Amino acid sequence: MNYVLSRVNHVALKFVTSVFVSVLGVVIFVIFLSTFLRVDTVEKVLPVVIAFFSAMTAYYFLDKVRNRLKRKSLVAVLAGITTSVVAFCVLNLIFRELTSGWVLGIFDLIIFIAVGAFFSEIGASVAIRYFKLQGR
Repeated sequence: MNYVLSRVNHVALKFVTSVFVSVLGVVIFVIFLSTFLRVDTVEKVLPVVIAFFSAMTAYYFLDKVRNRLKRKSLVAVLAGITTSVVAFCVLNLIFRELTSGWVLGIFDLIIFIAVGAFFSEIGASVAIRYFKLQGR
């Protein structure tokens, strides 16, 4: 029983770590873009940023857990969606402080979730194929 709990805790810790690292990357990159672009221009680029970091989340997560999961692709997609939602919330709070208003809306959240799910699936498939090529 303890082995199963430690295995679940290990996978959950890797899940949270990969999401945290990606959200931090999104925030740092958006702050960097905000230094020389207007906020409305940064808002238009956000789906591309979310796509990249969602794919990175899936790849990083699968790299860390390797063969400890049976449904790797599903959990990687959940990691990408979680990254999208958390990044949406954090960025909306940051933009609210900078512009004194909400910049992102519910339609943006739907786009972020769709982009995060799609590109995390791509990141997961790349990771799975890469690990099969290496024989890990």
